[in-house]
Amino acid sequence: MRSRVLGARLVLLALVAGVFLVACGSSDPVEESLEMEPPLASDSTMADSVREEDSIPRQVITTANVFVEVESLDTAVDAVVDRTQAAGGTIDARSIYRQDGSASAMMTVRVPAEGLDAFLAAVEELGEVRSTDINSQDVTLEVIDIQARITTLEDSIERLRELQQQATSVTDLVAVEAELANRQSELESLTARRDYLADQVELSTVYLTLSEEETGPAASPDFLGGLQRGWDALLTLGAGLVTGIGFIAPSAVVVGLVVIVIWGIIRLRRSRRKQGS
Repeated sequence: MRSRVLGARLVLLALVAGVFLVACGSSDPVEESLEMEPPLASDSTMADSVREEDSIPRQVITTANVFVEVESLDTAVDAVVDRTQAAGGTIDARSIYRQDGSASAMMTVRVPAEGLDAFLAAVEELGEVRSTDINSQDVTLEVIDIQARITTLEDSIERLRELQQQATSVTDLVAVEAELANRQSELESLTARRDYLADQVELSTVYLTLSEEETGPAASPDFLGGLQRGWDALLTLGAGLVTGIGFIAPSAVVVGLVVIVIWGIIRLRRSRRKQGS
């Protein structure tokens, strides 16, 4: 009897152990790795860690708006082009407007940040500066945060690629590739933003407006020209009088006929009165 009870207990123990082993063996290592993949650190945490480990110079974006009144617009535009090339910059946009004797130009100039002051001083020599507005934006913290997020994403993508090689089923492979695509897209976006900020910091932007001074026409004696203009005015006056007479003539004829009829009636009545008396 005791041997039967002992045998039953051993069988039950074997079944429990088998169920436990099956449950443990059914777990998916790739799925567990995805679940254990640590979330990306917050911006503030990454910024603090990077700020403690690496010290970078201040990242400042500088833009300037300058309005200059010049004597010759074409000469001033050519001078700006020469000074921009000398400073190692580029002209991103240029528009010139001419209307009713006035002329102006709007230019977008990019120059190295370290040469901005020298470039602005050269622009001021082109004419009379009407206004100058310089703005600076410190993006150091944003640059630190972006770089920290890029580093974290690169490490995460590397781990996901290792899991991609370990995938043993289609389900695992699809899950890894989806997560890998999401993080790769975010990495590309952050990299583009980092490169844009670096370009804005390295090259300052100057929005330059040039306006040509308005000058009145020079007066010079011109007897023949004055005579011609006087004759033209006389002809214009004569043509106006003739036109006016032609406009009034029909009405004058009608009025004249009416006056003649009335005057005839009055004379006829007067003659009858004289005869009757």
